[in-house]
Amino acid sequence: MNSPEFGFTVDTHLFRELGELLVGRDSTALVELVKNSYDADATQVILRGEGLIRGKGQITVADDGVGMTPDIFQSAFLRIAGRYKEGGARRSPLHNRQYTGAKGVGRLSAHKLAEELHVLSYPNSLLSPSSIDREGVSASIDWKALEENSATLDQVGGALRVKSVPLDPGQAPGTTMCLKKVRGKWSPKKLVDFVQEVSSCLPPAELLDAPSLNIDNPRWVLGEIKPWSQTSEDPGFKIKLEGELNTGEPLWMQLIDRSNWLLEVDAQADGVRFAIHPTRQELKRNPRAQSYYLRREHPDPQNGPFFVARIYSREGPVVGGGSLADFADRHSGIRMYMEGFRVVPYGDPHDDWLGLNRDYVRRVRGFTQIPLDDWSTDVLPEVQQESFKIRGNRQYIGGVFLTAVGGAALRPVVNREGFLQDEVFETLRLLVRNGVDLLIRAQAAATEESRGVSTNEAESEDHSGTLPNPNTPLTTTPVEDSAAVSDKDEDADDAPSVVSRRNLKYSLTKASLELTQVRGSLDGVDNSIAETVARQVEEAVAAVDAAKESAEKEESDYAMLQVLAGVGLQFAAFVHEVNGLLSQAQQVRKLAEALPVAASDLVKPLRLSSDALCQSLARQASYLTEVVGPDARRRRKRIPLHDTTRTSLQLLDSAVRQRGIEVVEDFEPTVKTPPIFPAELTIIFTNLLTNAVKAAGEGGKILISGGPSGDGGIEFRVENSGLAVNLTESERWFRPFESTTTEVDVLLGQGMGLGLPITRRIVSEYSGRVRFVRPSSGYATAVQINLPPRKGSR
Repeated sequence: MNSPEFGFTVDTHLFRELGELLVGRDSTALVELVKNSYDADATQVILRGEGLIRGKGQITVADDGVGMTPDIFQSAFLRIAGRYKEGGARRSPLHNRQYTGAKGVGRLSAHKLAEELHVLSYPNSLLSPSSIDREGVSASIDWKALEENSATLDQVGGALRVKSVPLDPGQAPGTTMCLKKVRGKWSPKKLVDFVQEVSSCLPPAELLDAPSLNIDNPRWVLGEIKPWSQTSEDPGFKIKLEGELNTGEPLWMQLIDRSNWLLEVDAQADGVRFAIHPTRQELKRNPRAQSYYLRREHPDPQNGPFFVARIYSREGPVVGGGSLADFADRHSGIRMYMEGFRVVPYGDPHDDWLGLNRDYVRRVRGFTQIPLDDWSTDVLPEVQQESFKIRGNRQYIGGVFLTAVGGAALRPVVNREGFLQDEVFETLRLLVRNGVDLLIRAQAAATEESRGVSTNEAESEDHSGTLPNPNTPLTTTPVEDSAAVSDKDEDADDAPSVVSRRNLKYSLTKASLELTQVRGSLDGVDNSIAETVARQVEEAVAAVDAAKESAEKEESDYAMLQVLAGVGLQFAAFVHEVNGLLSQAQQVRKLAEALPVAASDLVKPLRLSSDALCQSLARQASYLTEVVGPDARRRRKRIPLHDTTRTSLQLLDSAVRQRGIEVVEDFEPTVKTPPIFPAELTIIFTNLLTNAVKAAGEGGKILISGGPSGDGGIEFRVENSGLAVNLTESERWFRPFESTTTEVDVLLGQGMGLGLPITRRIVSEYSGRVRFVRPSSGYATAVQINLPPRKGSR
């Protein structure tokens, strides 16, 4: 009797078991497929989601990588835990990239996400040099049918269908994977979380770009961070999100612009360097803040890990609107990247891998001793109660960047989420936390120095209250000092700008009083000296009076701005009222049209007036909806330049027609703006065109033109044939409440001098420029706006 042959068989349930075990969350599953595209030397991968909220939707992953031949599909894709990427130096064939995948189980991500997988792949000639033998592959896998109808993996039957695809001569290489019948019915929140996690798998370009700071020691500057082990010929890699996975432009630059401090860490075998810099935002608040360059020995120069890090810190809540605050909630934290791909969960909202939230809540009394070099310790010594400046994770944005070589000693956990918390990981955690603690120490030192300066200035004042004489310093009376203390108490909860204005007014009043006292103390002094001093005092008094007048005007302007802000809020809410009035006006127009012409001589004027009223209300309603509606501020988008003036010209149509103004538009048809909120662009053109209509006058001309600029952005002009503006004095019209309008316009009202300042403020948010320029022939005045391309776009 022959002995039976024994061998291993694998149940099809292994797909589900491994999928759940090796891929922790849905977003990680999709990122694994993105990594496969990166390993395949793709320069771009397009992720598109459709019907996810309705249920049984689909996700498409399309790249322009080297693709697969039928043989590679069999030996690499269909072989679970295969060794395809283990050969040689673990580098990709085209761009010599370090492979990010190693276990050969990435395709199980497709099983975790959807019930079906459809693959279409065309190989690069590098994989199949012979044009005769070059074939692509088309395959479909029904995971559900495979599990239900097949007991073992070698009996898949019709659940797996594969066929060769002939290549056309001009066929571009690449792979498209369509994940159909996505598992589960997704809620809007799940979709938002999923997209946020997927979109953050690569570091933002704004974090990799060299910071635009005036740094006085270039030797310590990281410059542009290269998070991948790439060659100089590698064109790079980016992700494009489409369909339900497209959430609009990120707000990284706005978040970085609101930071106060920057920390850079360079941890290598020869030592760990820390560079700490105040940002422009911080220097405005504290001009004495300074940079620090510090160093310590690496705890484990043999094993590492070796990395670079760039971390921004801010103080206080995010200012800039609900969308920016929401963005900060989702993206704040110090994240970790390996070969350019994010390692979750580090930096997630509820992750505290550095212990910052823990120490912030506990209010720890001191830091762990940081073994800096002697010269570093002297540069930045410990500051009393420095740990009170600790902030939670939400006050930081940044990344720690590792390569496969620098982080070789780190061991990833089996489900792709994080590293084993062994000695190597603790070294990584220690060095990053050292940098954050030194950053906190620098903040505390800057605060301490600022307080010391204020204290010294206060102690230098003589509060005796006596009249001054040539041999004693100027003083104030006790009454003035008590008033100052009272003002301070009242200002405790005021905004910094309010406090600054009140302090300025107090200082000017104090200076005026002291100058008066000096002038009165000259009696009995030598006439020649008294005459000289008196003349100097008179000049000083005149200067102080001018400053007081300017300060009072600023306070008046500030009060007006507050009033206008309140009016703006009411006007924004007025859109519903305008639509209601429009409905009533349309009813009046219908009634007027129903009246017989012979009924009264008033019927014709009534019809004309009601028709004009309807048109006016329709224009206002359209404009308000465009500016304050939810779509106008939901997300930034690129807008065709020729479509930017539509709403503004519609609003101003009546004024243009009544004046007989000729409006000419000359836009290059294919040019689009950089990503911008539609409401902001509408406000910019409304302000510029309103000024142009007023200036052009009866029978005037307006030219609106635009196209690409030399730096890859766009530029556009609004010109008019009215009175010329002196270019040497043109900057004054960008000051608040500086208006060229002296008479009230019946249609457009009286200018308040805020249109150009508001325009400049919006343009500056995009690092753009607005200014008066020399006009074209036949025109008197021109205002030009330049918007650069979005920084760091890849």
